[in-house]
Amino acid sequence: MEKYIKRLNQEGVNSKDAYLNQSKIIVKQQILNSPNLYNIYLNLDETISHYCIARDKGSYEKRKFIFLPDTEVNLGDYVTQDKLVYLLTGKDTNEVTPHFTGDFCSAEFPVKYAEQKVEIGKDDMNRPVYNIIEGEVKMLPCVPKMNDASTSIADTNNPINLLDNQVMITIPYTEAPSIKYNEKFKLFNDTYRIIRIDPSKSINKVGVLRITGERVESVGDD
Repeated sequence: MEKYIKRLNQEGVNSKDAYLNQSKIIVKQQILNSPNLYNIYLNLDETISHYCIARDKGSYEKRKFIFLPDTEVNLGDYVTQDKLVYLLTGKDTNEVTPHFTGDFCSAEFPVKYAEQKVEIGKDDMNRPVYNIIEGEVKMLPCVPKMNDASTSIADTNNPINLLDNQVMITIPYTEAPSIKYNEKFKLFNDTYRIIRIDPSKSINKVGVLRITGERVESVGDD
């Protein structure tokens, strides 16, 4: 046993670290030799590919992703696999390799970021002169959930026959002026008013953000 521990310690500062390192080596080889191995992209960046195992959980709308050990990946990250974009919304505790559950992003949510104030020079009295740059609008892939009683009733106390006016959007945790109560957004040719913002699935601004909207008017009525 002492010889075994000593040999393991050559790959770690102690027996626990060495065992973990050995486990990562074994798991890495298992993943790379798996028939379910895929090349994927993280966070819509197609310049760097990553290896992972991907399996459907019931249908293509929900998938489980098992990444190589030490892959830097978090809740709220995007995974692009075969042109389909998934948002990582669940994580399994695993010390050796990251395990996540992803939901298919079937829509895009518009996010307008804050405007920027840029100093461009000085006036005749040596006071700074600024140029205001309009805030960028990004269309974030999102997971929409329509007519969900568990969120709609809790948010508005509306009767069930009004649930078709509700939608819950899940995106990566994001802070922006357009993500505020009563702000409006368009989705599926309808306009919604934000009635709830739920950051409970994020820690230290990392994770997912759930936004509940109530339909107020159609795009054609704007």
